[in-house]
Amino acid sequence: MKTPVDTFRQSLGRVVGNGAYNHEFIGRFYELFIGGSHRIADMFKDTDMAAQHAMLHDSLSFLSDYALSGKASPQLQNIARVHGRSRRNIPPELYDVWVDSLVEAVSEFDPEFNDEVELAWRLALAPGITYMKFMHRRA
Repeated sequence: MKTPVDTFRQSLGRVVGNGAYNHEFIGRFYELFIGGSHRIADMFKDTDMAAQHAMLHDSLSFLSDYALSGKASPQLQNIARVHGRSRRNIPPELYDVWVDSLVEAVSEFDPEFNDEVELAWRLALAPGITYMKFMHRRA
């Protein structure tokens, strides 16, 4: 039986490719995410966006791995530290905006996008996003 993480990973493969990443998709995600709020745009004003694009691609794998294993990889732990209170202090509510922007970009790039795919993205990312929010509060 196919799990939501399976559906997520299949969709991810369609939008970013296997072993590489789709610059147009990731660019569109950041256009939606950053363009949706002056607050978010201000947070990214001095950001190396090329590095950010690569990090997004990797982060999606770390988040889906967390959904499967229930264990935060060292990479996900590091991302949580960097985004936590003592470093970048990313407010937990912005993770929901991040997921919404990501799903909107997926809807534009995945030719098989439907309600099942959208739900799979949200379910596959939810445990890792919860972890990020928890670590922010804990810091």
